[in-house]
Amino acid sequence: MNGLTHRLVQYTPWLLAGCILLLVVLCVPAFQGPGYWELLGRQYFPAAVLALTLTPIMLTGGIDLSVGSVSVFASVVIGALWRDAGLPIEFAVAGGLLAGLLAGLCNGALVVAGVMPLVATLATRELFRGLALTLSGDTAASRFPPEFVAFWQRSFLGVPLPWLGIAALFVLTHLAVHHTWIGRMVYALGANEQAARFAGVPVRRLKLGLYAWCGLMGGLCGWSLVMQYNAAKADVEKYLDLLAIACVVMGGIRITGGGGHVGGTLLGIITVAALLTGMGSIASTWRDTLTGAILVAVAVVNEATARWAARLQTTLKS
Repeated sequence: MNGLTHRLVQYTPWLLAGCILLLVVLCVPAFQGPGYWELLGRQYFPAAVLALTLTPIMLTGGIDLSVGSVSVFASVVIGALWRDAGLPIEFAVAGGLLAGLLAGLCNGALVVAGVMPLVATLATRELFRGLALTLSGDTAASRFPPEFVAFWQRSFLGVPLPWLGIAALFVLTHLAVHHTWIGRMVYALGANEQAARFAGVPVRRLKLGLYAWCGLMGGLCGWSLVMQYNAAKADVEKYLDLLAIACVVMGGIRITGGGGHVGGTLLGIITVAALLTGMGSIASTWRDTLTGAILVAVAVVNEATARWAARLQTTLKS
């Protein structure tokens, strides 16, 4: 009986997110058609990618508040290289991905140097957003080649390209976190950093690699933003980073690190996207208030159930 109770407590965050998702789908008839889900995938692709990328970082007990700014910065770099430098669009995209990677390495270097992740990435969040505003100038780059923009609307075997991208990144993240030595080190670092060091985990290199990967995926999101808006604007997606973090928290990842599952993040992505879209008819002030209240409640429940599950596991072992 105690074992069953432990399982139920362990999966409470998933059950909570699933109930919220089911309630939204039943209350909003539009979700019962496939076309609406396709639109949802295109609209929330950047948030989904960043949420999956943030998952290993948050499992270590870290955080990256700059992922949204990195994405916008990368999109502006693409626009500047194409419009101002006159580079082919393929080279401009490569430059945007490189800009994202360098931004991630900058974040990782600060964290490895001993700056708290919250402080480091909060500072770089404003830094990269400011660089994007400076680089874009008075007029945003726009009117990209039609074939470049049309790429975002493509499908493969009837599945929209954004959903395929999310699925591929989910599989890659799931395998890395739950079936490789990288994942074992991530969980060890999140559980106890000092013990992980004594166990031989290359803490500095692991952190640097995770933040660099996050920056590279931010560059990918910057590419998607250019295709989505057909423009490289520095004033878009101001809360993309917070949205991605909300998806991770909704999926049951502990904000203190050491607990959670990549599958929960995917469920959190779908739930948050459906929740925000389903409340589209509500006034924006009340919508933000209600969404924030739900996320706070979910975070509190996740932390409480995680501690409860830990106590139950200790009891079962004894």
